[in-house]
Formats: sequence, C-alpha cells, structure tokens
Amino acid sequence: MIKSCRGTTRYLCLFSLCSMLSLGAMAQSPQPSAPEPVNPPFQRSIEDLNLKGAAASDPPFTDSILGLDTPIRSSLFRHGLLFRMGANADYIQNTLAAPVAADAQSYIGQRQFGAYSVNPVLTADLRQFGLRRTQLNINGHLQQGSWDQAQPAAWSICNLYLYKEFGEDRAELQLGYIATDFQFIGLQVGGQVASGAQGVYAVLPYEVGISYSPLTAPAITFKYRWDSGPYLKAAAQRASEPGSEQDALKRDALGLRFLPHGDKLVLIGEAGINRPAKAGKLQEWYRAGYIANNTPYTSLRTGLKKSGNYSGYLLADHQVWQPEQTKPGRGVYVGGSAMVVPADLNIYRLYYEARIYDEAPLHSRLADFASIVASYTAFSQDDLRNLAAAGKSYWHSSNSVTGSYTVHVARGTYLGLGLSYVNGPAVTPKVPSALTFTVQTSLFF
Repeated sequence: MIKSCRGTTRYLCLFSLCSMLSLGAMAQSPQPSAPEPVNPPFQRSIEDLNLKGAAASDPPFTDSILGLDTPIRSSLFRHGLLFRMGANADYIQNTLAAPVAADAQSYIGQRQFGAYSVNPVLTADLRQFGLRRTQLNINGHLQQGSWDQAQPAAWSICNLYLYKEFGEDRAELQLGYIATDFQFIGLQVGGQVASGAQGVYAVLPYEVGISYSPLTAPAITFKYRWDSGPYLKAAAQRASEPGSEQDALKRDALGLRFLPHGDKLVLIGEAGINRPAKAGKLQEWYRAGYIANNTPYTSLRTGLKKSGNYSGYLLADHQVWQPEQTKPGRGVYVGGSAMVVPADLNIYRLYYEARIYDEAPLHSRLADFASIVASYTAFSQDDLRNLAAAGKSYWHSSNSVTGSYTVHVARGTYLGLGLSYVNGPAVTPKVPSALTFTVQTSLFF
C-alpha cells in the first residue's frame, strides 16, 4: 500500500527524535574467559534479531542510519532486545493531464498523491527463558495518505508473533498476529524491502483476504526447507470481512480483535525451490501456491452471498548473469508471475507480470537496484456487465510498463524513482491512459 506525504515534515522530526533516543547498533557483548567447553555455546549475532521467516529481507543493521555500534543498541542486545524503526514516504502524479477534482479521482496519481508510514519494531530473542532461536516480534504501523481510498489514516499493531526455528533451522513456526502477504508469494521485486518504486503490483491475493499492514490477523505459519533448496510453507489465517480498508479499520482500529463479525478462515499453501546465489551458481526461486477463503462474498453475477473464494499463483525468478563470483548476488535477473481468482467474486480476475531487474548495476554502487516491470490485469466480466447495465464507461483490462531505479543514498537511506505508463488506470470510468511519476524514500534506523 502506498503511504502519504501529508504532514511528512512533522512526522520526520518526531521520528528522528524517537529514533535517536531508542535505536543503535551493536558490537557483540564480551564473554568472560572460561575453559573451552566440550560443546561450544551458540554464538549470537545482532543479525539474529533481524526480520526472519519472510519472503523479503530488511537491510542488515550495518546498513542503518544509526549504524551498528551505538551504546543503546549494544546495551539492548546484551539483554536480548532490539528496537529499530523504518519509514517510507511516496509521491505519485500523472504527467499526461492536469489533476482532476477531488470528487472525480479514480486512481492513484490522478491528483497529486502523497503518503507516509512509520514502522517501529521491538524484537526479543527470549534467551532469558532458555529458548534458543526464538523471537518475539512486536511491530507497530502508522500511516497517512492524501487519498483515503488508497491509504486511510491508521495506527495499528501490524505484527505481534512468536517465531521459532527447529531442526537445525530447517523448520520455521510463527504464531500470533501476522501480515501474511509478507510471508508468502514474494511480491517485492528482487526480494528486498528497499528495492524501490515498482509501480503497479498484483492486488489479487488481497481481494481473496490475505492479511497486510495495517490490517493484520491472527495466523499460524509453518515452513520446512531442504538443504538442496525445495521448501513447503503453509498458513491458517483469520479472514478479513470483505469490504474497504476504511471499513475494516473502523471495525478493528488497533488490529488486535481476534474474531470480528463475519470473518472466517483463510488457508494458504506454497511449494517452491529457493537456491541463493553462490560463486559460479546463479540464484533461482520458483514458487506456486493456493489461497482459499471460506468467508461469504457478494457474487457479482447474482448479488447473493457465496463462499469459495480463492487465488492460485505461480512465480519464478532466475539470475541470468553473474558478473563477479566474489559478489554472487550481483547481476541481472528475469522473472514472471501469473495469478487467477474467481471472476464472479472479484473485480480483478487475472494478473500476468514479466520483469527484469539488476542488483547493483554499477560496480561502484553495490546497493543500487534497477527494474523494468510489465503487467496485465483483466477485469471481471460480471462486474463489467453490471457497469454496462448502469450506463457507466469502463476499461476491459489494464496493462502497464514501469521502469524504476533505487539509489542507495547513504547508510540506511534509499531513494527510488519510477515512471509507469498505464492503459486502463481505473476500471470505471474509462479515463485516459496515464504516465505516472513516483518518488519513494525508505529510511532504516
């Protein structure tokens, strides 16, 4: 979801002050000298408290604005704690036409759009309780946008869960309130949180009820991986009641209600092969999955309530060029996505995507990221028949091409610039095609 720039200056001042008081990075705490045991103790690293189990990765703590060696961060780590914060701000505007009136807006960027979000995170490794490789993760989410339909104002707990590794780290279990869109599918191009402005993305999993910030949900996830790369991952999540994000936030503003009225069950299963890049070996990630939701939706065909919503998806990413073996992750990748949902229960029914991206396109800038993404989204025929019967104009589908470049400006600071050409930027009315310009900043403290 896009985050707003309205009040960004005020937010950044407050954000920076809070960050200076609470964050920092660590050197490992010294250990008293003692005879070497028969079985050496588990060696802890501050990176053990970074994001785990997700389909995308946060930057390491060495790549944070406050760095790795602040006294506060070191002191917290000695007690098995970590506090960090991330912030994002976006600006999007169509460059082909003058802004429309507020009551005529139908897509992001048709008027100048600004958004911001703040994500404070507290992580505890629970070693005080004798629990090895176990985390407690508490993640807040503050957001505001200049167009409520795209991003309503919210303050919620978007993650509150226990994470546990078993079996020499081959198995992972998460239990609590979880944003499951960050655990499955791999929607972030290149698998990076900071990979920048990427334009249009697939909305189909969200139509089917997968949870996301700020609309988290109680869930349990389990993943098992084999050393050769194959893995299986599954989740059971309380569904969100169908409707707008604004309505959902009114029913559960903090995000901690266990069973709001009408919500049932989402089941997610994913199988894949994920082999990281190594010297002389190219990275590859293939995955396929299925999302099932038994919450009743209003049928676009009959107007009656109907269960059985689902989404099937297939994605692949493969490294095709590795310019230097000493930095195996650097290079060019290609990928594709295909997703489908029932046309009588969802407005967006089909999604295809092709992408090519370059991690560290310049030898001297190893944290930069460039991408070109082309997408096609088909709209529900049942919804289009309803629009035609009401005398409204509409697009049959939407297709887009987006080019973006993310600059690693400084430690923990990223700036993304993107340009998207979109045919069919809204289902209805049938407005002209758009060329939207995006500026995105990501800060990691």
